[in-house]
Amino acid sequence: MPKRGLPAPWARAPRMIWRQPTVVLAVLAAAVLVALPAAAISLFLSSAGTATLQKQAGVACEWAVGAQWQGQLPVMPRNPQVPEKVGKPLLDARLTAARQTEAGIPDLSPPVSTLVSRANVAVATGTPVHPEQRLMNLVARDGFAGHVQVLSGGTGPGIWLPDQFADTQQLKVGDQVSLTSGPLPGLAAAGTTTPLATMRVAAVYRDLRSLPDGQYWCSLKNLYRGSPLSNAGTYPMALLSSDDLLKATDPADSGLGSSVESSVDTTGMTTASAAPVIDGLDRLRARTADPQDPLGAAFDHTQYTSSLRGMSDRADQVTSALVATVVPMGAVGALAGLVIAAAAGSFWVDRRRAELAVLSARGVGPWALVGKAVLETGAVVALGSVAGWFAARYLVAAVGPSPLVTPGALTGSVLAGAAALLVTLGAIALASGRRITAHFDARAKPARLWPWELIPLVAAVVCYFVLDDGTVAGVGTAGSVAGIPPRLVVVPLLLVIGLALFAARIVRWSVVRANPVKLTRPVSFLSWQRIASGPAAAAVLIGATAIPVALSMYATTVTESVDRTLHAESQLIVGSDLVLGLTGPAHVPPGLAGRTSLVDRYDSGYVGSTTVNVLGVDPETFATTAFWDNALPGPTLAELMAKLAAPGAPAGILAGLPATPATAEVRINGQATKLSITTVAQLPGKNSGFPQLLVRKDLLDRLAGESAHPQLWLRGDPAQSLAALSGTGTQIGTVSQAQDVTANGVYAAISYTFVFLTAVSVLAGAIVLVGLLLYLNARSRARRSAYVLLRRMGIGPRAHWRALLYEVGGLLIAGFAFGLVFAAVAVAVTSPGYDLDPGIAPGTLLSTPWSLALRLAAATLLAAVLATLAAQRAVSRARPAEVLRDTE
Repeated sequence: MPKRGLPAPWARAPRMIWRQPTVVLAVLAAAVLVALPAAAISLFLSSAGTATLQKQAGVACEWAVGAQWQGQLPVMPRNPQVPEKVGKPLLDARLTAARQTEAGIPDLSPPVSTLVSRANVAVATGTPVHPEQRLMNLVARDGFAGHVQVLSGGTGPGIWLPDQFADTQQLKVGDQVSLTSGPLPGLAAAGTTTPLATMRVAAVYRDLRSLPDGQYWCSLKNLYRGSPLSNAGTYPMALLSSDDLLKATDPADSGLGSSVESSVDTTGMTTASAAPVIDGLDRLRARTADPQDPLGAAFDHTQYTSSLRGMSDRADQVTSALVATVVPMGAVGALAGLVIAAAAGSFWVDRRRAELAVLSARGVGPWALVGKAVLETGAVVALGSVAGWFAARYLVAAVGPSPLVTPGALTGSVLAGAAALLVTLGAIALASGRRITAHFDARAKPARLWPWELIPLVAAVVCYFVLDDGTVAGVGTAGSVAGIPPRLVVVPLLLVIGLALFAARIVRWSVVRANPVKLTRPVSFLSWQRIASGPAAAAVLIGATAIPVALSMYATTVTESVDRTLHAESQLIVGSDLVLGLTGPAHVPPGLAGRTSLVDRYDSGYVGSTTVNVLGVDPETFATTAFWDNALPGPTLAELMAKLAAPGAPAGILAGLPATPATAEVRINGQATKLSITTVAQLPGKNSGFPQLLVRKDLLDRLAGESAHPQLWLRGDPAQSLAALSGTGTQIGTVSQAQDVTANGVYAAISYTFVFLTAVSVLAGAIVLVGLLLYLNARSRARRSAYVLLRRMGIGPRAHWRALLYEVGGLLIAGFAFGLVFAAVAVAVTSPGYDLDPGIAPGTLLSTPWSLALRLAAATLLAAVLATLAAQRAVSRARPAEVLRDTE
C-alpha cells in the first residue's frame, strides 16, 4: 500500500533547518528586518498623531480643551414685565442643564462654575492703609479652597485674601472688611460708597502670582496675572463663595462675569479615543445654539467654546503630512530586509548543495526544491515576523513620538506583519530558485550580469522631478502644517541604494580583473588572496556596510541642518530667546546678569529715502545676548559690535540695503546725522518687510528721545526668565519668544519624520551585522581547512587573526568610506530643500555630524575586531582529522 503524504525530504524539512544555526539566524534576521519596518509604519503614524494631540493638550488650558460657556449672569430681570430666572436660580439651572447634557460624554469632568466681579475691599472700621490699592477682583469658583496654599485661617464663612494684598492693607484672619462699588482708585469721588457687604476675613492664601500656574486656575490666568498685550490694570484676586459674591453684587450692575467649564481628561487619549469626546462636545455646541433646547435656554447670551476638535484636526494633518515620507522610508527598510532574505535563500542553497544535487540527479525539478526551501524556512520566517512585530511595537513605544497608538493602527500593523511574512517567503523562494537554477542549469544567465543598480538610480532621477518639493502639507480649520518634502526623503534613499549596488559591481569587477598582488608579508598576502577568491561576497559586504552608514549620516545631517536652520530663522525673527516690550523701567535681578541687554527701538528712521527700523544697542551686552550663528554670511556679531564700539565717527550696521554707500545720512525723529555704514545680509530682530539699522544706544536716545520704545532682550529659557522678572516690578507690555515661531504643531511632522528616518538608518545597521555573519560563515569550511594547512606552514593563531582582520576590516572600512561619499552626494543633491521657509533669512545652514562619523567609524572597527576574534576562535578549535573528512 503506497505511503500517503509528502516524501521524506519534504516531510522532515521543517526540522532540518534547525541543524544549521547560521542559516536559522540569517533567515530569522531577514524576517525581523522585513516585518519590523512594515509593521512600524501604521504604529508610528498613529503614535505621531497621538503625540501631536497630547502635546497640544499638554500646553493648553484643560478647561479650554473641554466645554466652556462664558458670558454674563444677570442679577436683575432685563424686562420686569417678563418673568425670567436671574442670579442664583439661573446659575443653578445652568449647572443642572450642563450636568444632564454632559452625562454621556466620556472623560468629561463635572461642570465647574466661576463668577467674577470687582469691588473695593478695605477694613470695615478705620482708615485704609493704602486707599489707592483697594480694588480687587472677586472670584467665586467651585472647589477653590482645595487649590490654594492657605497661610492662615481657612475655616468658616468669609472672604479669602491673597497674602500680598493682606500685607499691604495690614489685614489678618478675623478682621472685618467692607466691599463697595464706589470710585475706582485714581478717579474722582462719584457714586455711592455704601458698602455692598461686610464680611469676615476667613483666610489668607499664597498669592497665585507668586506660584507656578496650575491647571485649575488656567482659565483665570489673564485675570490675576494680566495679559502682556493689554493695557488694562491687573488687580489682586479675592476668593469667596457664590452666595457671598451674589450678596455683594450691586443690583444696578448689568451682571456678573460667569463661566461654566468642564475639562477633558486627556491622559491616555489617542486620536481614536478622542472621537467620541469630540462628538459629544459638538452635540453640546449644537444644543447650546438651539434656544428651544433646555441647554440653549439656560445658556442664553453666552458663548460656547471647545478646542479639542481643532487639536484633533491638527493631529490628523500631521499624520497626513507624514504619510508621504514615512511610508517610503518604511518600504525602503523592508526592501533592505528583503535583500537579506534573498541572501539567506542563496546561503541555504549553498549549505544544502550536496543534498540538492542528489535530489536533482533523481529527477526532482527546481520548483520542488524551492518548495523544500520554503518548508524548511517557513517556521523560522513566521517566528521572525512575530518577533519583528513585537520589536516594532516596543521601538515605537520606546523611542517614538508617543507610546499610545490606536486600535486601528495595531490591526494595520498585524496585517503588515502578515504581509511581510509572505513577502519574505517569496524573496527566499525567488532567491533560492535562481541559485538552484544557476547550480543545476548551465543555460541560466547569472543575475549579477543584470544592471540592477539602474532601477533605483533611474527611479531617483524620476522622483526628483516628479515628487513635490513643497513644505506645507495641509491647510484647514486647524491651520497649516509643515512637512518634509517627499523629494527630500525618497530621492536620497533610492540614490544611496543605487550607488551602493553600483559600487558593489565596480568592486567585484575590479577585484576579478586586478593583477595578482605580490606581497612579501604572508598576512597581507593571505588576506588579499581571500578577498580575490570571493569577489562577490566582498562586494556585497562593502555595499551592505555603505548603505546604513550613508543613511545614518544623511539622516543626521538633514535633521541637524533643518533644526539649525529653523532655530536660526526663529531666533533672527525675534532677536533672542525672549524679547520684552517695556512700559516702564526694567529691574534685572542678579540671576539674569550677563544674559540681558537693554535695547531701544525706533520704527520710522530713514537711510536716504528708505524707511528703516532702528535699534539702539549696547555693543557689550548685545553681542552676548542677541542670537548669532557663525555660519551666517559676513562678519560675526562680535566683530560688528566692535565696529559700533570703536571710537571716532558714529557707525551703523545696516541689513536689507546692500547698495548703501559707506557713509550715509540717517534721519531719526526729524534729526539728521552722518553714519559710517557697514552693510550685512541679516541682523537679529530684523523683520522681513523693512531694513534694519543698528546704532549705539546713546546715539538713538539722543536723536529719538521719548519716541523710542524700550525693550529687554534675554538669552536663556523664557519661562525661567519671566519667572525671575515676575517679582521685580518690571512693567512688561509685549512678550516675544523665539520658540513660539515654531510652536503650535506647525513643524511637528518634520520632527517626527526625522525620528523615523533615524530609526530606519539604525535598523539598516543590522544589515551590516547579518552581512558580516553570512560573509564569515559562507566560507567557514574552506577557512577551517586552510587554517589547518597554514599552521603546518608556520602561520600561528595571532598571524591568522591579523589576516582575518585585514580582510574583514578592510572591507568594512571600504564600505564605511563609500557610505560617507554616498551621504555627501545625497546632501549635495538635496541641501537646497533643507530651508523649509525660503522666504525667511538666513537660508540653509548645513550641519556636518562629525561626532556621528567618529562613532560609526569606531563601531565599524569594533565590529571587525569582534567578528574576526569569533571567527579565529572557531577555526582554532578545528581538528585536522575532522577537517579532512569535511565535504561540501
